[in-house]
Amino acid sequence: MRRLTWLAPTAVFALAACGGGDAGAEAEMATANPCAANPCAANPCAANPCAGMDLPVDAIRQGDRQLDDHGMSWDELAARGAELWNDKSLSGTGATSCSTCHTGDGTAMMNASFAEPYPHTVAMAKDRAGLDQVSAAEMVQLCMAIPMTAEPLDYGSVELAALTAHVEHLQSGFDASKAGGMNPCAANPCAANPCAANPCGANPCAATGMNPCASNPCGADR
Repeated sequence: MRRLTWLAPTAVFALAACGGGDAGAEAEMATANPCAANPCAANPCAANPCAGMDLPVDAIRQGDRQLDDHGMSWDELAARGAELWNDKSLSGTGATSCSTCHTGDGTAMMNASFAEPYPHTVAMAKDRAGLDQVSAAEMVQLCMAIPMTAEPLDYGSVELAALTAHVEHLQSGFDASKAGGMNPCAANPCAANPCAANPCGANPCAATGMNPCASNPCGADR
């Protein structure tokens, strides 16, 4: 986060008491808009708070476990997965969904490797879980465990089957030349005015409701 550069009120008063500086300049400093410099301009996702997280690798790994279609066609499962893509209740905090990071058509922040048929190598899976290659279902499980900070889904659940089908649907129309775009942290993450309260107090981006990156979408590889 960008360091706030305006003088604290006590510094302004001390300057006036010592008789230093021009009176007009002091008055201008005291009344200057403290929000002229955007305190949220820096990317809050640059540092990865998930680096030390222990992952339930056994629950993530698919092995010989098969997904249940729950009596639905692949298209029906993919449509159900599209609904779950926006479901914040799946996250550990209740504040994020798959679409928090994967905005727009659902492929934002997907790397070029997403175009490769599963199973394929994904940096996050290899670095964090020791998996050389992952299936589409394992990729969903990794996203549940890391960016979503939730428990991996049951391999017999309709949620995992549906989200996996939706991921495969997104992959079928993915344009690798547009990989990695639309980082949700590129724009100001403070939706609410960070200067409504005293900007010299608490971090204006700290509240989950204001900061889409409070639950860090670490591991952008897909």
